Amino acid sequence: MLNITGRRAALCASAAICALAQPASAQAIEGESLGVLILGESRRDVQTDTAAPETILDQDEIDSRQASTTGELLDSIPNVTLLNGNTPQGGGVSIRGLGSQAGLYSTDGTVSVVVDGVVSGAEEIYRNGSVLALEPELFKELRVTRGPAGGFRYSSSASGGTIEATTKDARDFLKDGDRFAFRQKLGWESNGDGPLSTSILAFAPNDQFEALLFYGYRESNDRTDGAGNRLDGTAFRQKSALAKVTYRFNAASTLTFSYITNEIPERDVFYNVFDPNIDSFFGRVDRDIEDTTAYLEFNHAPADNSLIDVTARVQFKREEIALSPVFNPFATDLLEADHVTETTSFLLTNVSRFQSGNASHELTVGLEIGERERTALTNAGINDTAAPGGTDEFIAFYVVDEIEIGERLTITPALRIERQKLTSINNPALADGTSFSDTSLTGGISVLYDITDAFSVFGTVAYNENMPILDNLTNANITETERAKTFEIGASYDALDVLTQNDQLSAKLTLYHTEISNGRTYSLGAGGPFASEIELYGAEFEASYVHPQFYVDLAAGLNRGKIRGLSDGTVVTQDFNFTTADNVELTIGKKFMDEQLDVSLSIDHNFSNDRTTATTGPLRPSQSYTLYDLSVGYVPKTGNLEGLEFRASIENIFDKDYRQFGSSRQGTGRNFKLSVARTF
Repeated sequence: MLNITGRRAALCASAAICALAQPASAQAIEGESLGVLILGESRRDVQTDTAAPETILDQDEIDSRQASTTGELLDSIPNVTLLNGNTPQGGGVSIRGLGSQAGLYSTDGTVSVVVDGVVSGAEEIYRNGSVLALEPELFKELRVTRGPAGGFRYSSSASGGTIEATTKDARDFLKDGDRFAFRQKLGWESNGDGPLSTSILAFAPNDQFEALLFYGYRESNDRTDGAGNRLDGTAFRQKSALAKVTYRFNAASTLTFSYITNEIPERDVFYNVFDPNIDSFFGRVDRDIEDTTAYLEFNHAPADNSLIDVTARVQFKREEIALSPVFNPFATDLLEADHVTETTSFLLTNVSRFQSGNASHELTVGLEIGERERTALTNAGINDTAAPGGTDEFIAFYVVDEIEIGERLTITPALRIERQKLTSINNPALADGTSFSDTSLTGGISVLYDITDAFSVFGTVAYNENMPILDNLTNANITETERAKTFEIGASYDALDVLTQNDQLSAKLTLYHTEISNGRTYSLGAGGPFASEIELYGAEFEASYVHPQFYVDLAAGLNRGKIRGLSDGTVVTQDFNFTTADNVELTIGKKFMDEQLDVSLSIDHNFSNDRTTATTGPLRPSQSYTLYDLSVGYVPKTGNLEGLEFRASIENIFDKDYRQFGSSRQGTGRNFKLSVARTF
């Protein structure tokens, strides 16, 4: 039950908070209570109160989706495409055609992956890299921002988008003054015969101290596609752990330590994690993947001073892919390089909230100083020529000010200044100490205007720079900075009592246009020129309708891209091969038994995509297909079963044989998933 108060009410549903505007017909006086309404909720809220094209997956949705990989959590978001996302190793993500390069690299710098505020920093890593080798059960929220809005806190280069993952906290499991809680979850999926086990221990002996310990284990054999064929290279074992401790000195000061690790050991597997069908060319390896994220954070936010909410943080990120050749037909260093990327940084931020005339400000100022060290040592004791080693020393300063003017206008300017110095260490083709420096000045401004209590319009203008990375140390691109300009406009609608009493409708449409210049990320063949001038444009639509008897969620994305010029000066007009296929996903659901039982059917249609010049490989044309998924969740609120969670789902109900554009493999066939969890 929700008490609707004021012009814009916050409708709270489970862990999700949805800001909903009342329709004009509601005509409420500011501050006057409109009474108590009984409203349902859908699986996903539409973020209509921000100009950013943003999608948030909360704990309820993460639980209901029962994803086997973090990548699988993202595949229902408009213009977000997984590349071989049915495995954590080698999984990549593309947003609006930017991010991972299908079949080659898991990252190109235009999409930031952030875990608890710590940015992943792995370089390209030829046919082996992964930025999504993370256990999905670790997280209570995933926030995906398409485009540059909101990304300037973490990067100058994220013109494609930003993925922010937030891990669980002890207070998520301690209810009604509990001092101790233990949660055990067991699961299984049929396609791959994969078991899952996660254990969570949360305790808070007093109001000052709390801690959470998490351990997870998941494995899968090779899966099969819709035609019954084995998908080679999809087997994996994954171990994960999280330790998070918080100590409150007083009401204003808090100290938090967090340590996360994910390990994926593999033996006698294909070197090429993207396309095992050509393993006879690359060979086989033993591979150990490990991802570590840690931070120590102090926050001071006195209640009597709204100008001070300061956070000092030391953070560390280590990403390792250790390779040992089992079958190396060409005796290449690629199969014996141990790739290690370590980033250590100090971050200082402050959030000030203050009033200036009729404008209220939330001003965030941040300073980050750090160093990224990258090695790819071979048996000869030097870095692999395909993965140069060295250091990236950086300092960045950013300012973001969310300004609310009156009751209807919000303006959010953002600015980021970043300085980097790349230095060569232990590379056969470049002397130690050879260095290159660069500076970027990037930023943008977003505007949201509420025309009525229900209808809003918004827009964003942003500029990004993708400075050279350590992979460029030994080639001519070390002096090149890629630039991107993005324009977005859109409208949103958010209202109650639209078609019937106590229903709610939320919808958001975003149109975007991105121009990339001086591009050095996308090569047109080995040794060929780069796509220097690229134009991307498209649309994203999200909607949610909640009726007292059912709910409906809709998400759709359209993405187009053209290459307008090459790095050798040639003017061309040809397809940009990396744009995603158009997609529409519809979810229809109903809740029973006082919302304890949730049953939903998702229909996911991917349109055919022939907007590509490739004829083979993951970027070859793809055919249209439709997938049907059924999920059931039962979470008793009272009685002897209270504290239990039962979930079951059938993915790809009709066992469709398909291939998603950008993926090397066929998609996974029919898959039954079961899980049961109990909190003690």
